[in-house]
Amino acid sequence: MNSYGIDYQDILEDKILYAFLENFESLQSFYAHDPRDPDVWHRMVEAVQSRKHLPPREDLARIIEDQNKRYGADSAVLSNVRSLAEEDTFVIATGQQTGLLTGPLYTIFKAITAVKLANSISEKIGIRTIPIFWMAADDHDFAEINSVNVCRTDGEPISFELKSDESNDRKSASNLKLGPGIGPLLEQFEKILPDTEYRQHTIDILNRICTSETSFPDAFAQLMTVLFQGQGLIIVDPTDPALKPHIRRVFEREICNPLASTQSVLRTSKNLRKAGFEPQVSRLPNAVNMFLYNSGQRNAIFYKDGYFTNRDASLSFSEQELLRLLETAPERFTHNVITRPLVQDTLFPTLTYVGGPSEIAYYGQLGEVYNQFELPFPIIYPRASHTLVSGTTKRILDKHNLRLSHFTHGIDTVIDQSLRKQMPSEITSGLRAAQQNLETQYKNLKKHIIAIDPGLDRIVDSSERKATFALGKLEEKTLRALKKTDSVNQTQIKRVEYQVFPNKKLQERVVNIWQYIGQYGFGLMKTLFNSTDESDFRHRITPL
Repeated sequence: MNSYGIDYQDILEDKILYAFLENFESLQSFYAHDPRDPDVWHRMVEAVQSRKHLPPREDLARIIEDQNKRYGADSAVLSNVRSLAEEDTFVIATGQQTGLLTGPLYTIFKAITAVKLANSISEKIGIRTIPIFWMAADDHDFAEINSVNVCRTDGEPISFELKSDESNDRKSASNLKLGPGIGPLLEQFEKILPDTEYRQHTIDILNRICTSETSFPDAFAQLMTVLFQGQGLIIVDPTDPALKPHIRRVFEREICNPLASTQSVLRTSKNLRKAGFEPQVSRLPNAVNMFLYNSGQRNAIFYKDGYFTNRDASLSFSEQELLRLLETAPERFTHNVITRPLVQDTLFPTLTYVGGPSEIAYYGQLGEVYNQFELPFPIIYPRASHTLVSGTTKRILDKHNLRLSHFTHGIDTVIDQSLRKQMPSEITSGLRAAQQNLETQYKNLKKHIIAIDPGLDRIVDSSERKATFALGKLEEKTLRALKKTDSVNQTQIKRVEYQVFPNKKLQERVVNIWQYIGQYGFGLMKTLFNSTDESDFRHRITPL
């Protein structure tokens, strides 16, 4: 089986994504560029070259090179990093939270898309475009990064959660170490992996990189470096203090124009609703779009009565006080979901951002904000999306004539459909004939009865409904009886669901890449690169 695409409409309910992919004109006022437009790249290059504030190329190249050397980067990465200092180098950006063992599969698919798109654009328009992966190492939601999921071949998916001995309340990932719990977690992870020729090598890599003293971002970066060896993917840690002076301008504007960006987001959100779309990000009217570190914790900032405060008002600054703090301690300031793209594109000569459905949605709220910060709005580009299918899973799907869409609409429906196909033809034809005969007889009966008394029509209709209901119950009870005698097929279908739609979600949103590396080795990465068509904006079914 070769990899093939299916439309998102078959597996997802996402109005903005559908419109963005299939009816871009309906969203044109919210996005500056259609990613399918072949001329869009030349226009974007010109926009980046004519920026009012150019990116700090030489310093950026030096800082990012130091970062990637720490992660074990190869020559392909370092060559790309050094090219950042050149004026004719541009960036294809993507990013994600620094999840445990790199988090769900879609993180890997984002990076693959960025690498392939960078290579493609370089060839098409004759400039150097390089892929960067922006680690959301500032994020403080520990519950979103501290677990890893594995799809077992013989049972339900299992989640391994990394416990912490310390309070992680509002601490960024950059300040969190994996801790002593990582050893037992990797032991559990090893036990659940199939016994293949790749298993031990996989575990050796994880044990070498993921130690108790390793931070979440460092573990993430090193694992991504191993996975993308030879592909030139640059990893960026925005929490690096050396980068902070170069993004100070973003926070200066946010401080000197408090609530301006929030008001822009709220206006755009209102316009999105008028156009029939629900905004992805909500903002309070008094929210300032940045965080401030205090005693190791990230504090959301609000503006009220001329002062900047945190949620419980334990911090309070005037505009001048906050500007002085920004001057003396820029490392204490960090972005939120609104200003993250602005910080990224202030630093880098960004042509495009590769994102998933949620990111595509929230970028649609940022057009006016980009104008305020005097930055060109990037091309928003959909990431690759895959469901990985083993040979065993494929055989079961083929046996029961099942598709991924069957699972996204509920396994009970899938099983019932399968059982109905197995029901003896004498029963199915008999039920169908009984229903047709019922309708004919009642139609004829009703005509004669109401000729005697028109008031009896409701009684006839009620009698027909009861008879139809009885036939339905008979079919339902027959299906239940079949289920009792068909446990093998049901078990097969259920196991397939665990593989392709675990926890009632798309596989890419649940399962971790290292499960598959342990089963198939690093040849899996070549398979994923080969089966990813960065110009085909559909979900792909990819054989293993």
